[in-house]
Amino acid sequence: MGPAIAVGANIYRHRKESRLTQDDLARHLGVTKASVSKWETGQSYPDVELLPRIATCFGITIDELIGYEPQMSRENIQRECARLREAFATEPFEAAHDACQQLVRDYYSCYPLIAQIALLYLNHLDLAGSSRREELASEAIGLCRRIRRRSESSADVRLAESVEASFQLAIGNPQAAVEALGDARIVDMGADILLANAYDALGKADEADKIMQGALFQSTVLNLNRLAQLGMLSIDNPSKLHAAHGRACALIDTFDLEDVYVNAAAIHLSFAIAFCMGGNVDRALDCLEDYERASTKLEFPIKLHGDAFFDKIESWLEDVNVVGTSTPRDDALNKKSLVESVANNPAFVSLADNPRFKRVVKSLEEIAR
Repeated sequence: MGPAIAVGANIYRHRKESRLTQDDLARHLGVTKASVSKWETGQSYPDVELLPRIATCFGITIDELIGYEPQMSRENIQRECARLREAFATEPFEAAHDACQQLVRDYYSCYPLIAQIALLYLNHLDLAGSSRREELASEAIGLCRRIRRRSESSADVRLAESVEASFQLAIGNPQAAVEALGDARIVDMGADILLANAYDALGKADEADKIMQGALFQSTVLNLNRLAQLGMLSIDNPSKLHAAHGRACALIDTFDLEDVYVNAAAIHLSFAIAFCMGGNVDRALDCLEDYERASTKLEFPIKLHGDAFFDKIESWLEDVNVVGTSTPRDDALNKKSLVESVANNPAFVSLADNPRFKRVVKSLEEIAR
């Protein structure tokens, strides 16, 4: 549902608040009382050239007069994104895509919403089919570039840069991905530590604690993903691949990430792919069994959450993430990909008849039920 246009009701309300009769307003505007009556009852609308004069008469903006709100509230963004995730999971792709496009048309300058829709496209690109991938990517890249040009929010811009780079990589344009990210190698100067110190000095210890927990959690999971990427880059260097895997497992164990990071299982899967491509079948199967074990810890419906150590993470996520603790995909798709990412993964074709591999797939199918 797009922004409501309620000019008639607003004219009536503001006329009453201004203690004007329909005759008074009609004389001021040079129209008939019947015209004002028709506006207020929704039988007709004022001519466009009259809108500035009506708004000026009431001391409001034209947007306020017509009831147009170009920005969607955080709560409504969360609700709409949840609706769209469900649509992608339960309806034909075109229907969900059309719903996204309608929201973009209605709220083209609501950059937090547009950024989330671009992210929805990225997380459901596999549903578009090979014939639509580049078209969807082009649409999403256009949204990201609009955000980067116009948004004053650094968070929206950073998200748009990352989403655009992801799409460029997905459609085989690595140079464009580099350009979208700009200089992402800027050294982190620990601004979160300074901010936490400042809040602590203000006597807001809880806020300082939340900031530090959030920064630690974010850097930890990013480093975990960096180790997985380093592993993929080290397929032809077994010693470095083993070292990256060992450090990733140590990080997971140290912070109990299988309990608090919903994508921890995907890290095991990434290393399984790397080991299999490197010809180390036994280690690949070990990682797949780790993936299975981590998957058993998932609780549906999936929500991002903390634990006794990261006890302020959920509150932090609500502060920094537009969609709060929600995951990028609906549970139905999460369960489907849980199995397909192993059973239909080209990297594991050589393992299809292996008893350990078959057992993992069967277990994942049971988890996804």
